[in-house]
Amino acid sequence: MNIDMNIEVGQVKLMKPLFIDGMFNREGKRIRAKYVKTISCDNEQYPLWIDSGKPDKDYVQNVDDQYYFMTEKNGYLIPCGYTEYELEQRCGCDYLNKEWYGDFEKRQKYFDEHIYKGRTFEEYEPLVKEQIAKEESFIAEHGKDEKIQAMFLKKNFEKSIATYIDARDNHGRFADFVGAAFIDELKQCDEIAQNLKKIRQEEDAIKRAEREQQHKKEIEEQQRLEQIKMKETENTFISGGTIKDGELIVKIADKYNINIPIRTRGWILNTLAECTISTDGSIGCRYWKRSKGVTGSQKVYDILFSIRNILKETNLQSA
Repeated sequence: MNIDMNIEVGQVKLMKPLFIDGMFNREGKRIRAKYVKTISCDNEQYPLWIDSGKPDKDYVQNVDDQYYFMTEKNGYLIPCGYTEYELEQRCGCDYLNKEWYGDFEKRQKYFDEHIYKGRTFEEYEPLVKEQIAKEESFIAEHGKDEKIQAMFLKKNFEKSIATYIDARDNHGRFADFVGAAFIDELKQCDEIAQNLKKIRQEEDAIKRAEREQQHKKEIEEQQRLEQIKMKETENTFISGGTIKDGELIVKIADKYNINIPIRTRGWILNTLAECTISTDGSIGCRYWKRSKGVTGSQKVYDILFSIRNILKETNLQSA
């Protein structure tokens, strides 16, 4: 696309953003955009625009941090991902790491080996501050260099192009509209994106069905184990032994329609520690004294005897 060299700084035009509310602008809606500047490197030009309306960011401390840059390519405004202030900081930092250290990891290695190593906090703190002050000065100077800014954006856009091509040619998982816009393949990218969306939906449906099946199996296993515990508890009521699960007692009572008053139900669930049933049918209970004034429940004995009696009758009938 040929760049209009006659455009003036501050000029406002109706232009098509690549995205509207984060979604690909299929309908070709337009916004009023204001031209800021054009930056270039390696024969690549990036005309930078911003929205001419309300700022993109509500709370900023820097006047250059209000609007996100967009660059014009193949009839669309493509988001750069940075405000002017952010671009200066990010590209300056990226350039610093490359020029001074090699990359970000080597910067950390430099600090570890040349500043922190062998020094106490009191010794290395001023050295850290000094080094960071030098870095900030370098970033402030070179971050405003428009060629460095263009190189930084170019690297980001090339990554997007590579991501899109991977989706187009190698069954990649992300149809990058930014990359597609740069090589003028938005229609093809949209088709790929719709296809990938269907694939993800199908995969999600399969995973959801698998989760539901697994959940069903877990519930069935829980129910099976609970039935075993209930059967063991019922046998204890008949043959004697100790029961330490008040919840099982309540469930067995409910199973055989034995009415438990609400207060007694709560006492069994929260206060009963265990009940011991002898072979001759006598029952003893121990309970937790979780707070002052907690006493035993006489009503619970009626419930326990009723459970034992109905279980014995049921057992005789089935014999």
